[in-house]
Amino acid sequence: TINAFCNDSEGFSVYAVGYTDDTFGNNTMKPSTLAASNSIATGLATSGDTSNWAMKLTSLSDNYTLTNDFNSYHLVPDEYTKVATYPSNTTTTAGVNIKSTYAAYISQTQSADTYTGKVKYTIVHPSNADTPLRMTIDDLTYMQDFNSLSDIDRNAVVASMKANTAYTLIDNRDSKSYQIAKLKDGNVWMAENLDLGRTELTTDLTSSNTNLATTIAAETFNSWKKTTTSRVYDDGEFISLTASNTSDGQDTDAMTGLPYGTLYNYYATSAGSISVTGNYSAESAKYDICPAGWRLPTGGTGGELYTLATSYGTSDLLRTPIAEGGAALTLAGSIWSTPSDQSYSGYYWASTGLSGSNMHRFYVGRGYISSSPEDNGDRTRGFSIRCVLRIPKTISDITYMQEFKILSAGDITSIIASMEDSTTYNLIDNRDNKTYAVAKLKDGKIWMAENLDLGRTELATDLTFKNTNLYSSISASTFNGWKKTTGSVTYDAGEYISVSGTDSTSGTSYGTLYNYYATSAGTITGSTNSNNASYDICPAGWRLPTGGYSGEFKALYAQYNSFALMRASIENSGAAFALSGYFTNAAPANLGSGSRYWSSTGGAATYMYILYLDTSWGYNDVSPANNGSRNNGYAIRCVAK
Repeated sequence: TINAFCNDSEGFSVYAVGYTDDTFGNNTMKPSTLAASNSIATGLATSGDTSNWAMKLTSLSDNYTLTNDFNSYHLVPDEYTKVATYPSNTTTTAGVNIKSTYAAYISQTQSADTYTGKVKYTIVHPSNADTPLRMTIDDLTYMQDFNSLSDIDRNAVVASMKANTAYTLIDNRDSKSYQIAKLKDGNVWMAENLDLGRTELTTDLTSSNTNLATTIAAETFNSWKKTTTSRVYDDGEFISLTASNTSDGQDTDAMTGLPYGTLYNYYATSAGSISVTGNYSAESAKYDICPAGWRLPTGGTGGELYTLATSYGTSDLLRTPIAEGGAALTLAGSIWSTPSDQSYSGYYWASTGLSGSNMHRFYVGRGYISSSPEDNGDRTRGFSIRCVLRIPKTISDITYMQEFKILSAGDITSIIASMEDSTTYNLIDNRDNKTYAVAKLKDGKIWMAENLDLGRTELATDLTFKNTNLYSSISASTFNGWKKTTGSVTYDAGEYISVSGTDSTSGTSYGTLYNYYATSAGTITGSTNSNNASYDICPAGWRLPTGGYSGEFKALYAQYNSFALMRASIENSGAAFALSGYFTNAAPANLGSGSRYWSSTGGAATYMYILYLDTSWGYNDVSPANNGSRNNGYAIRCVAK
């Protein structure tokens, strides 16, 4: 009897193969002393001196499915053959088993001896076991085919792709063929520049063919095509490069032989989702004009464009053709008002925002690449697009809190889906290397599962937009100077106090308490400011939750709906909010009996909305839409953007 245990939602498969003398595929059952020629023959028994041996399986668990007629005697296979499967969509199984039985047909002339042989059974996960039986890159026709693949099939297709090899797929929006390749960073990229719009579209851009949530009519997209651009933020503009409109009189790259393609401003690149400038917003693109199943690469420190560059190291290798071990980037130039700089420079858009007017980009030239991963470009200019295959990320792919800054919306969705309920995961804040527990709470968002504690250890690193939810910078010495032992009640200077101790119910530390000047990184100040906070001291990629009667604190409490559940540990299906006290014009008080948590939502002139928990009045009180004076010191729980 073979017993198997599985706790994977994909189930598993059982494979079998003849295995004699430690050799795969050997199913001869060699005799122990005589020559191999006296082995029991395999094959169908017909007549004469023919022998064979066989196996059959009996399911002792209703969940098993036997394959290839192994429920009756079947020749022992001479190559790995699937003999049983356990179904998917299960979370735990135990004690499932099958019985294996063996038989032989022995001819009268078979030499007498002791014959030995084995059947080797291997229990494997479908993503490995079925790879030869599943799809390969040769099974795909369209770029958009990736969008309909299961994770297992997508992984199988990617695994089938060879290094330094370009494969051709068709974009079903305009029937244009593109090369794609698996590059040295491990991602699958388009191996030539996007050229959507060169041919007038007759098919609308929809979520089924484009990385969009809504629809852009074909005529709208076609109207974005220009011969010269007016450098705008609020309308799409792109120019398809031809020998007649390029600065070098060419339409292909001399080193790769690939076409320059089309250059797009960012409104067009983001399919109209990133438009007006202002408010110094560093919004990243959730949607773009890449084919469905593909997306813009991330930019900035740790982003996919710069990781790709470091994988190759030099401009020459980045510009080398795929078959020769390169990434096949082209020097397609850019658009100011007309195309320029062709054959000298190549600029590639990222999905990662930087400010109200700039997005991250990557630059490659003759002998040069971007000197910094923070390289950026004005959104009104026209750059090239190289799309990357959307492969879902999981929480186990993430190390630092700040990595959320460069993740796409699709990546965030995949990470949330990968997180188990009532489970914490540890991430590092790269500003002070403190580790925080994070969790997916019942509202479906990712929250810090313990209080922010920035400042307990004196910072050596400045707070910048790279590591903090900021637009400008705060020097480490300035932030360190806000640390106090008692509060002095002020709206116009930062104050925070680190509190010792651990909450007995949530099991989390009290952390650090901050007045609102410190909480908002100095952006909400004065006693007559009722604005919402756009910036704060949460890690980059995270932010303060919204407050008030329609805010995230209110929505979270609607899911937990009791004082006890708001305080219970994550492992006990709670939200783990600690009673960490607060400070006014003295040292922190009410530790273990009350707490206040800041939101980003402004109330009256001197107040912000807060989450309020308290036991000091003789009963357990929760108010998810209370007010707190900005000169007091309260706790911070950040939520992933």
